[in-house]
Amino acid sequence: MAKSVRMDKRKNKSKLWLALKFLQNRSVGPIGRAHYLTVAGILLGVTALLCVSSVMNGFRAEIRDRITGSLSEIRVSAADGKPLAEPYLLADRLRSQGFQAAPVIRNELVLKRGGELATTLCFGIDPTLQAGISGALMPQKGYAPNQPQGMLAGNIQSEAFAAGGIALGSALAMKLGVTIGDEVQLLSPVFTVPTAFGLIPRVRTLRVAGIFSAGMPDYDLTFSYVPLDVARFFSGYGDEADYVEVKTPDFDRSEAYARSLRKSLAAYRVDDWSSFDASLYSAIRFEKYLMFVLLLFMYVIASFNLTGNMLKAIVQKKRELGLLQALGYTESDLRGLFLRQSLILSTLGIVGGLLLASLLLWLQTRFGIVRLDMGDIQPQALPVRIFWQDYLLVALASYGITILSVILPLRRLKNINVIELIRQTA
Repeated sequence: MAKSVRMDKRKNKSKLWLALKFLQNRSVGPIGRAHYLTVAGILLGVTALLCVSSVMNGFRAEIRDRITGSLSEIRVSAADGKPLAEPYLLADRLRSQGFQAAPVIRNELVLKRGGELATTLCFGIDPTLQAGISGALMPQKGYAPNQPQGMLAGNIQSEAFAAGGIALGSALAMKLGVTIGDEVQLLSPVFTVPTAFGLIPRVRTLRVAGIFSAGMPDYDLTFSYVPLDVARFFSGYGDEADYVEVKTPDFDRSEAYARSLRKSLAAYRVDDWSSFDASLYSAIRFEKYLMFVLLLFMYVIASFNLTGNMLKAIVQKKRELGLLQALGYTESDLRGLFLRQSLILSTLGIVGGLLLASLLLWLQTRFGIVRLDMGDIQPQALPVRIFWQDYLLVALASYGITILSVILPLRRLKNINVIELIRQTA
């Protein structure tokens, strides 16, 4: 039994040596020029696949972080679409489960300062409960070019805000030409207040108590925050709210928390962050998969080089293959020979590609070599997120394509006539 095992090991080593031998080309070194091109093609394909996947992961995470920094991770609203009754009781229930929760009223209103008008998506909040939920309303700890979120001036927990103040996005404040302490008029676009002269819009004069950056230009140009009582004045609500915002203990598990809340809060509607700007989220996710598929297709085309090299090797080394058959090598042994050769080349390309991609991604993460303008104060580094699942997927896909690319050439081994080759040799 032990002797048989030793014989099998010796035979496998012999097959591996033969596979390496078939790669040799004395004129250009230990690996033939064509094989160098094959390895280079695989290396570049793997590098491109991994880099694009990591960049798209980065874009997805960047958009996700910025959206949730202003809009929370989960929303709980009434299932019938009506105003949410007793929102504070629901918020208390959610806080007892380990979440941060706060009621919110959302209104589409108009801001007026002198002759300047601007539409705004105005959120009515409870500043004591909202603290820590919205990143845009938290004090900014220094300048962070990749995540410029937070209060730039003022504070939503100040007496000025509670007494009837308003917090404006930085671009909105700039458009109106206001700063902390200035007065603005907030009015409804619908004329609902009856007077002797007809219907007029609801109007409140508020003092700017805070200026914030949401980290997204569109949000900074449209978002504003007011106390709940101001929002109720415009919405006509009593104790109701539009929904309760929820911040989870672990952001990366927010979708799992949402699924759990849908079961425990069956009488309510529970939405996670991916549905807040569903079109943008879907576009980012679709673009990642599309780019991955396109690059994978290009990789498949590049792998045809391996197929061509394999066919050429079978033709050029047909004489050697026939002699190996005469020495007792079966057709299965010869197929294994070329498969080992292909796997050697693929492994060189795949490992090289993974290492090169890791180096490029590390350099981008560390130094921000490639920068782009996302509408922030200054151009920021191209976002990158590296996941080990992407490494595994790229490696497995590459090996799978390699195996498929050698299936066709290996069929040519059936055409080798040992007797005829021996005659030609003689």
